[in-house]
Amino acid sequence: MTQFSGSARPDAAGDAAQLLSRIGYAVLALAAPSAVILSTRSIFVLYPIGVALLLVAAALDPTPGVPERFRAVRNAPVTWVTVGLLAWAALSVLWSPFPASGAQLLLKIVTTAIAALFVIATAREHLRATDLYLFPIGVLLAMVTILGLWFAVLQGIEPDTSRIHVGGVVLVVMVFPAMAGLAARGRNGYTRAMMVLALVYAFALGAPATAAALLVGFAVLSFAVSDTRRTVNDLSWVAGGLILIAPLVVAITPTLSHWLFHAKLANLGAPYPTFAAAASLILHDVIRLFTGHGIDTVVRGVESGVLPAMTPRVVVFEIWYELGIVGAIAASVATWMGFRAIGNMAPRLAPYVAATFACDLTLGFLAEDLTQMTWVTLLAISAIAIGAAARSQYRTTRPSAASLAHF
Repeated sequence: MTQFSGSARPDAAGDAAQLLSRIGYAVLALAAPSAVILSTRSIFVLYPIGVALLLVAAALDPTPGVPERFRAVRNAPVTWVTVGLLAWAALSVLWSPFPASGAQLLLKIVTTAIAALFVIATAREHLRATDLYLFPIGVLLAMVTILGLWFAVLQGIEPDTSRIHVGGVVLVVMVFPAMAGLAARGRNGYTRAMMVLALVYAFALGAPATAAALLVGFAVLSFAVSDTRRTVNDLSWVAGGLILIAPLVVAITPTLSHWLFHAKLANLGAPYPTFAAAASLILHDVIRLFTGHGIDTVVRGVESGVLPAMTPRVVVFEIWYELGIVGAIAASVATWMGFRAIGNMAPRLAPYVAATFACDLTLGFLAEDLTQMTWVTLLAISAIAIGAAARSQYRTTRPSAASLAHF
C-alpha cells in the first residue's frame, strides 16, 4: 500500500476562512455602495451579512495578536473621549422628547461602530490584493449605477432624481478609502485615474455639498502628501475649532444679513432661510444650549412638526442642538485627537486617511442626514476599507491596530 506520510495536509479551515473573507469583502465593497444608491434600506441587510462573514472567517483562521490590538484600542485617549460622548448622548435620552427613537438610534450607532471595530481588529495581517481591489471596483460600480440612473431619468423611466444625489454622497464617502487601497499596493496610476473620475462625477452631479467635500478632500490629500504631520496638526485645530464656534457663527448671521443684504434671512433665497431657522432655535433657549435637547430631536422634531421644516439637518447643528456644549466639546476633542493621530500612521496611507476624515467632516458641515443610520453604516464600511488598506501595504511596514483605532 502506498503511503503519503510526508505530504502536506490541506488547511481546510484556512481555505474556508479565505473564501468567507472574500465573500464578506465583496458584499461590503461591491454590493453595498451600488445597492444603497438604488435603495437606502439595502445597506441594513448587506452590512450585517458582510460583517458576519468576515467575523466567521476570523474565527476559523484566527490572527495572532488580536488581544493586543484591542488593548491598543482600549488605551487610546480618543477611545475614552468617544465613550464619553456616547455616554452623554445616552444620558440625553432622559430629557429628549423622543426617548424611544433616540435610544434606538444610539444603540444602532454603537453596534454598527463596534462591528466595524471587530472587523478591523480581527483582519488578517497580510490581506490579499484581490480582496483589497474590491473596494475600488465597488466605487466604479457605483459610478456605473449613477450613470444608469441618469440615463433612466433622461428617458423618463426613473422619476426620482434624488437617487442620483444619494449616489454622489456614496461616491464621495467611498472614493478616498478606495484610493488608499490602490496607493497601498503602489497603483498610483489607477489612483490618479479614480481621482479624475470622481471629480468629473462630482461636478456633473451639480450638488454643491458633495463637490465641496470632494475638493476639500483632494486639497488635504495634496498637502498631506507633502507634509502629513503638519497638515493633520493644522486640520485638527481648524476642524475642532469650527465645531466649537458653530453656534456663534449661526447667531451672528441675522445681523450680517441686515448689514450686507438689508433684509431678513428668511426673506432671502436658499440656503439663508436655513440659517434663520438655526439662529432662532439656538437663541430661543440659551439654557438648553448647555445640555442639549436630547439625541434624535432634530430629525424627529422636523418629521412631527415640532421644529420648523427649514431646520438644518447637518451634523454640527444636530450635535449642538441635541447634545449641547458638553457634546460639542467632546466631539471637538475627538476630532482634534483623530486628526493628530493620523500623523503616526504609515506615510503611504496617512494622506488618504486625512483626506477621508476631512471629506467626511465637510459633508457633516454641509450635507443633510449624515447622522442617520444609512450614512453611519456607509461610514463604517469606509473605515473597514481603510483597515483593509492598512493590512495590505505593498513592500512597507504595516501599521499597528493602535493607529487604526484613532481613525
